[in-house]
Amino acid sequence: MPEDTPAKTSGVNSGIRVVISLLVGIVLGIFMLSWDAGFINHEAFPDWLGPYICMPFIAVVLGYGSNCLIQHLSCGQIQWWIQFNRVLITPLPIIIMWFILGIAPGLRWPIEGLIQSGSPGIRKGLSSGFYAFWAGIYCQHMLNGIAQICPT
Repeated sequence: MPEDTPAKTSGVNSGIRVVISLLVGIVLGIFMLSWDAGFINHEAFPDWLGPYICMPFIAVVLGYGSNCLIQHLSCGQIQWWIQFNRVLITPLPIIIMWFILGIAPGLRWPIEGLIQSGSPGIRKGLSSGFYAFWAGIYCQHMLNGIAQICPT
């Protein structure tokens, strides 16, 4: 490295990480709202396919892409395999969240109670979208922090 060129410091502005986390959370929230409210036609598929298969898959794809972007912005290079291994943990908290919501449906009531005039499908979709949004934000924000670690 020439002496005139400053070393690239590790780290991305926290605003970029927050915006990426928000985008991932919004996409996951809108998907679950659409799935549970019935906006996505899925009569041919079982109801558990959306929260237990599709949403974790979407989270892995979005997480991998955003982690690679964060590492490229931070370090100027991407460790493809390491980022893939890191993002594979994402489905675990999502599946645990849906399992808890399945055995304790009372956790949905505060969100479903906000819309009294809507159909039960829309109320369930709103509560699912709410929990998917926050799960997406928290999981992605933690992954973004780890993704900016530069290789030595």
